[in-house]
Amino acid sequence: MGQAGRILIVDHQSRIRRETAEALKALDFQVDEVASGDEAREILKKSSYQVLLAETSLLPGGGLEFLVGPNAITSSTVVILMASAASMDDVASVMRAGAADFIQRPYGIDELCLRLEKALKVRFYENELTYLRHERDVIYRFENFIGESPAIKKVFALLNKVSSSNASILISGETGTGKELVAGAVHYSSPRAAKSFIKVNCAALHDNLLESELFGHEKGAYTGASRQRIGRFEQADRGSLFLDEIGDMSLGTQAKLLRVLQEKEFERLGGDKTIKVDARIISASNKDLGKLIREGKFREDLYYRINVINVHIPPLRERREDIPLLAEFFIRKFAADLKKNISRLHPEAARFLQRHHWPGNVRELQNCIERAVLMSEKEEIVVEDLMFMRDLLGEEEGVEGEALFKLPPQGIKLEDMENALITETLKACNWVQKDAAEMLGISKRVMNYKVKQLGLAHPRWLKNR
Repeated sequence: MGQAGRILIVDHQSRIRRETAEALKALDFQVDEVASGDEAREILKKSSYQVLLAETSLLPGGGLEFLVGPNAITSSTVVILMASAASMDDVASVMRAGAADFIQRPYGIDELCLRLEKALKVRFYENELTYLRHERDVIYRFENFIGESPAIKKVFALLNKVSSSNASILISGETGTGKELVAGAVHYSSPRAAKSFIKVNCAALHDNLLESELFGHEKGAYTGASRQRIGRFEQADRGSLFLDEIGDMSLGTQAKLLRVLQEKEFERLGGDKTIKVDARIISASNKDLGKLIREGKFREDLYYRINVINVHIPPLRERREDIPLLAEFFIRKFAADLKKNISRLHPEAARFLQRHHWPGNVRELQNCIERAVLMSEKEEIVVEDLMFMRDLLGEEEGVEGEALFKLPPQGIKLEDMENALITETLKACNWVQKDAAEMLGISKRVMNYKVKQLGLAHPRWLKNR
């Protein structure tokens, strides 16, 4: 057995105490021993132990009253009781108060070691779960989402309104916009936060495997089903089920999903027992579900079931003012991870990033900043640290010594080229003329003149009049 940490033995029988301590030391445990509860309390004030191995005759009334009640020892210490048959009532009371296990005398050292390993493993998983729950709460908070653009603020305002309800939510948006993070924030801001948030990627599994994943199966339901499996719906009972890329789900599975949403019950594959379930459905897709409905690839009735509330996450190119904020957040994150003294983004580098189209959205930006931080030797990220993006940008931004675009063999009218350039820039800037003017290096007045000259129009401009 490897090193398992520190153990404190509390036993008034000196011979048994010494023999146990010597046996555990031989197995690489660090062991201290005391004869009374008072001695144990004093030593625990000065030192920490992973395990307290306590004799039950020293339980409340005998000096170990600090195991229970307001004066209980730290919860990080695992308590294992050494008990005789005559003291089982005391064991039961302290087990209910939080002791991890007991071992009945006489015992062998092998049995004791098994109990120690089991108790320490349980405590390890408890500590890990506590840590993950803390991390989960930090990750999935709306206030931790980064963005000051009107587009993303509108999303946050909607999410804050609907999170407390049980309504089904459909999150739409391109790949890399953060749909899973939004789904998690909805769940952990809802009354269901204490229950499970279960995720299923509908695009990652074949049809039969997806059904088994969602609904579970009984032993022998199909070839290879060697044991019963609990499905994701059961795991999400009274919690939330996130169906990512639901647009990739087959029509057959869609029909079964619809029945569960309507009836709130289902049977496992190969089973006949009806299982009731109450799970909030949060779905996401990067596909146009309306188009899939018209093509006969997605059920219209299912669409209305999952789309009670629609949340659209705008692509990064439609909220370019958020790019420097996101980039600096990732700089701080990766600088801390890589132990580098990089804390900011140079203004010219920020403008460089804002000129990119970002087809991979926030995920692509995160990857680019990670690489820049890894390679940089300065205290800030400058344009030179981002030059590797030239290979990724291709003709979009041009490479020194190459043309910004390729002229068609038949040529092109300057007026048509100017029209296309201004139109595409406006689209990239979400039809905000001021931002498009800045990107093209012209004044807002000149942009307004060009828009009128070319006869361009957009519904948003009419609303703002």
